[in-house]
Amino acid sequence: MLKYSYLISAFSSVIIASLPLFQTVANAQEEPGCFILDSSGQINRLDPLCKRDEQQKLRNAMKAQELYQQGFDLGRKGQYKESVALSTQAINLNPSFPEAHMVRADAQTLLGNLQGAVEDFQKAIDIYRARGQSQIADMLLVPLNSLQNEIKFEQEDQGQPEVEDEPKGK
Repeated sequence: MLKYSYLISAFSSVIIASLPLFQTVANAQEEPGCFILDSSGQINRLDPLCKRDEQQKLRNAMKAQELYQQGFDLGRKGQYKESVALSTQAINLNPSFPEAHMVRADAQTLLGNLQGAVEDFQKAIDIYRARGQSQIADMLLVPLNSLQNEIKFEQEDQGQPEVEDEPKGK
């Protein structure tokens, strides 16, 4: 079915493994606080509410990281369905987690779900571009284009009529 699935998978694994080299360290930014202006123009502080939201976001990010790592490890062991499931859980907790999209794309490639893999690679590329990390996004174009070509070739193979040995009517 897939002529190059392991090659695509290997290439995307190399990209995933090299990501820490390309990550930029963001400078901490000062938090402006959390408040609302009432109708009289008075400032009402909402820090306790915002802190709860921030704490929940942090818990979700930490759980997503844990699920991503488990999915990554299972993918390395050849347990692709389980890898997809854990990566999906990580993505549900943190939709803008490009590495989780990449791990899921890799596992989906090896399971033969090429369209799902294309969607995940595209989502990871979009996230990296939105973050200004076009170098990483550009690296992901190679496996994305390979998958798109594989889908195109499969569709062409399925759409072609069988070639007969001898023409009819002779």
